[in-house]
Amino acid sequence: KMDNGIHLNWPRLWTTLGENKKNDEKWGKRYKKEVAEVKQFFKEAKAYSKAEFLLEKNLRFEAMKAVFEKEKKVFVHANNVQQITDALYFFDDYEVDLVLVGGYDAWMISDLLKDRNVPVILRRVHSLPMNQDDAIDLPFRMAHVLSTKGLLVALENSGKMEAMGTRNLPFYAGTAAAYGVEKEEALSMITLNTAKILGIADQVGSIEEGKWATL
Repeated sequence: KMDNGIHLNWPRLWTTLGENKKNDEKWGKRYKKEVAEVKQFFKEAKAYSKAEFLLEKNLRFEAMKAVFEKEKKVFVHANNVQQITDALYFFDDYEVDLVLVGGYDAWMISDLLKDRNVPVILRRVHSLPMNQDDAIDLPFRMAHVLSTKGLLVALENSGKMEAMGTRNLPFYAGTAAAYGVEKEEALSMITLNTAKILGIADQVGSIEEGKWATL
């Protein structure tokens, strides 16, 4: 499906875990500044989308019109729990279709995601934990943890050697199954669930009459 969404890389929140207070304060200020810029952009874009008369076109805001009309989704790329939480509360003020991409800390706030019906496209499950004190198998268990909370979960492969790495998608599903997800559901995480999130489940994602035969 062409042009089905806007991708927003939510500002990163850097921290030295209290090892360097000055650096933490510096990065904290930078994070707040960048978040404020995102908020201002969406505020202006929404106002632009409602304007009846325009002196000149703004191409960036023109691209956002379909978001506010729910013709396009907003794919928010975020991993840290504060990033995800800040993004969710921010979009409470906008009626948009939201999808979380990455979502490493999503398990901590699964209830918030469920309340807002936000699906999650999980980062590569064949990865080491992002934090030193995380369980070594946390990335493997993430899909099970989120799906048991009733969230729509898909698996993704973005990053280094992305095109070549797509061959690993069946193994991602296999790992999810080995760590608690039912096999049929694990398969859906790389087929039907993804199609639902992208809004093309009426065409692909499962073997049904009337759908494309993409065997």
